[in-house]
Amino acid sequence: MNAHHVTHRSLLGSSCLSLIACSGLALVAAGCSEEDPTIIMNPAGSGGSQTAASGGGAGTPGSAGSPASAGTGGTASAAGGTEEHVSGDITANTTWTSGNTYVLDDITYVVSGVTLTIEPGTTIKGGGIGSALIVVRGGRLVAEGTAASPILFTSDIAEGLRGPGDWGGVALLGAAPTNVDGPQLEGIEALGGRGAYGGTDPAHDCGSLEYVRIEFAGFEFSMDNELNGLTLAGCGTGTNIDYVQVHRGSDDGIEIFGGTVDIHHVVLSNIQDDSLDWDFGWTGRAQFLVARHDAATSDAGFEADNGNPSTDVQPRSAPTIYNATLVGSAGSGSPGMVLRRGTWGTIYNTIVTGFPVSGVDIRDTFSVDGTATAPPSLLVANSIFFNNGTDGAEHGDADGTGDADDDGGFDENAYVRGEAFANRFDVDPGLASAADVSAPSFVPAAGSAAASGAATPPAGLDARATYVGAFAPGGADWTSGWTAYPQN
Repeated sequence: MNAHHVTHRSLLGSSCLSLIACSGLALVAAGCSEEDPTIIMNPAGSGGSQTAASGGGAGTPGSAGSPASAGTGGTASAAGGTEEHVSGDITANTTWTSGNTYVLDDITYVVSGVTLTIEPGTTIKGGGIGSALIVVRGGRLVAEGTAASPILFTSDIAEGLRGPGDWGGVALLGAAPTNVDGPQLEGIEALGGRGAYGGTDPAHDCGSLEYVRIEFAGFEFSMDNELNGLTLAGCGTGTNIDYVQVHRGSDDGIEIFGGTVDIHHVVLSNIQDDSLDWDFGWTGRAQFLVARHDAATSDAGFEADNGNPSTDVQPRSAPTIYNATLVGSAGSGSPGMVLRRGTWGTIYNTIVTGFPVSGVDIRDTFSVDGTATAPPSLLVANSIFFNNGTDGAEHGDADGTGDADDDGGFDENAYVRGEAFANRFDVDPGLASAADVSAPSFVPAAGSAAASGAATPPAGLDARATYVGAFAPGGADWTSGWTAYPQN
């Protein structure tokens, strides 16, 4: 058994027992064998939970005939649940149960052929730098909460002291196509095949996330090498991502590396890097998406690449996006959308507001090429741009010259104002409470300009959303009851 840092506590908080640490990535790569999962024992006299179809060590027996997987040992709580520590691989179908809290003491892998199921109302805590949940290619995560009982991934640091980057985040790796040969997940390349993703199955199923919140994630393993709040790498159309919030992450909120996965009803709040980032040939769809920056330093609402450097390799990143609301702030250091490095894509019915740099920036020759196809392969249409740029009216990036010219002189401002795209400018979308720190609302007023001028979403998306932005003006707030906006 390898030595890991272990802390046993009740859910109400109490004393702790520490062993030697082996949770930072370098130590995981160098000395924590993937064939020797740590099983964390219960203190004398305390019993772990017994979970159907769950492998485990002392205190958490696995189901009959199933191999032991990453151990979960727990301390009983006066409230009736346990706090169980998880370390090593999950090698048998396992269920994490509501009422318990699971602490990830290092990088926990769900291996190929195995499904981890998480019940509604369950809390999972990242145990610090070096902790994350990674579902390898061929594994599945089924985390399906409800609006009344969401699943929470958060920091193990005490409330009031938590912050972005406290732990790694959640990553799902699949076998759908990418445009990169042999890609590896950022941050765990040192572990070889553990981070491999991509393949030839566009319908690949990485699992299902519904009513899930991920907070304070995204630590940096090394310079420019981070995990995101939620990473979807090579996930296919069989994957279900619906009603997911990523809050106060230090890297991107959601980053999608290739694949064909669709995402719906997503909230990306107070992210320090880009809210939604895509790369390596993502061709999926997104509908009903909110990105909201706060006063802290942050980057783009959308940052989109095909390759790095700019490339036209296939499959080309070309998602279809409808009904997004992108809200910048004084801390936003990039345009609302940065479309670059060969990405194409069609973006409709989107509100872009409050970005002090500009509304949209299209960069690099291969991306600009998408504006010249018939019909255009890269466009923003039927959208509202309001209060962007230093003067509040710079909705397309300023056309630079010399070293500042990153697009061959392409004029984004003229492009997005093309009559055929039916965009509107300097029109207030009516988001009166979007900047509220603890209880924002992104639902436009009933009489808002967002109620008209939208395109009808195509088959496969919700065709009833004939309005601009992620919410019907004066309509229901689909974030109600399951989202939260803690400061620390």
